[in-house]
Amino acid sequence: MNQRNVIPLTATTVLAVFSLILMTLVMLRIHLRVQTTMIGYEIGHLKAAEARLIESRNVLKMQLAKITTQKHLQRIIQVNSPKGSAEGTFALK
Repeated sequence: MNQRNVIPLTATTVLAVFSLILMTLVMLRIHLRVQTTMIGYEIGHLKAAEARLIESRNVLKMQLAKITTQKHLQRIIQVNSPKGSAEGTFALK
């Protein structure tokens, strides 16, 4: 048999390998928890931005509903119609 330089499998070696594996797993766990927390904060910021956009959309919808009512449109037609034209008619330019 070939004699190789093999590290003897002693209790100290096993303990060192086990400690390295354990430390690697602990560091991985810490990394995953930090990433989870960071993603949670990002989701919170995005939810706040979504709420602002929804509020803005609702305000714009209300403004659109207000300016497209028949009463408002008739008022615009009366203001913009030429003086000699029949009431209720409006010529587009």
